[in-house]
Amino acid sequence: MKSMKVYISQPQDRDAVVTILARNGYTVRQGKEKVGKTYAKYVEYWKEGESGSNDRTARTDCPD
Repeated sequence: MKSMKVYISQPQDRDAVVTILARNGYTVRQGKEKVGKTYAKYVEYWKEGESGSNDRTARTDCPD
């Protein structure tokens, strides 16, 4: 699964979404992007180890 972004302006709402996603096994981070003169804040998430993996899931330092 590639990473997905959800744009959420309220900090308490972003925190609630991060908690829900993390408790359901997703890797989550918060960020912001400059849009004009302001910033759009978002929650980015992805599932580790699923098919269609991206660079975040490709690890070479883990022994099997």
